[in-house]
Amino acid sequence: MSYSLQPDQVIGIADRLRRALDETLDCSDALRGAVEALSTALARATPARTAFDDVAGARVSLSHGMVSHGRVAVAALRAIVMSYVTADDEMAQTAAALEARTRAPLFDPSRFGARLS
Repeated sequence: MSYSLQPDQVIGIADRLRRALDETLDCSDALRGAVEALSTALARATPARTAFDDVAGARVSLSHGMVSHGRVAVAALRAIVMSYVTADDEMAQTAAALEARTRAPLFDPSRFGARLS
C-alpha cells in the first residue's frame, strides 16, 4: 500500500531516536555519578558544595527529564503511526467490501426468482 507518509521510514527514525536517547541516558547517568563524586570531594568546603549541588543537581535533573520526555514523544509517535496504518488498513478493507457489494447486481434472479412480466 502506498502512503503519503511512509510508516516504515517514520518508525525507523523513531528507533534511531530511541537508541540516541538510550545513549543520552547513559551519558546522563555518568554525569550523575561524576556530580555525586565531585559533591563528595567538596564535602569539607560546605559553601562550595552547596553552590555546586544547586547548579549541578539542576543540570542532572534536566538531562534525565529530557530523556524521559524524549522517550514519551517517541512512544507517542510510534503509537500514532501504528494507529494511522491500522486505520488505513481498516478503511481499505471497508472500501473493498463496499466495492464488492456495488459490483453485485441489485436484483439477483437466482435468489428471488424471475421478474414478473
